[in-house]
Amino acid sequence: MEVQLQVGRDPLFAESLTKTNMASYYQTRGIIWDHNQYLNSWEALDNYEIYLDKTRVGVLRFSYSGDTTFLRDLQILPEFQGRGIGSKSLDLVVGHAVNCQSNKLVLRVFSENPAINLYESKGFVRRSEVKGLVEMEIPLSSNT
Repeated sequence: MEVQLQVGRDPLFAESLTKTNMASYYQTRGIIWDHNQYLNSWEALDNYEIYLDKTRVGVLRFSYSGDTTFLRDLQILPEFQGRGIGSKSLDLVVGHAVNCQSNKLVLRVFSENPAINLYESKGFVRRSEVKGLVEMEIPLSSNT
């Protein structure tokens, strides 16, 4: 199984996937999806598509501040979840952050999201939780 990243070129694919995957979390919190806000964020963030062999299966999105890389989105198509693609994608995410010379990688995840277990298995540590949003980080070094 080969997982690769390619520069994101399809904001509507990314939006549809993100909206679908996040629907239950948004509904629980009364958050209303904002199409225009998503498209504006597409322009502001560093976007990648995740490929399994030659099939597009997900999306990754980053932002950066100082020596920190922020993983803003990691979304996998539902029919490809549970196959280790998220784990392999996180390895690529860490490599990307190291290549950006970041000292840490930070993400936020809803507290009931089972992906927390994956993040912790990869070395992410919970730093804070506010209103059901858990901030996690992993320190990076050139030998990570």
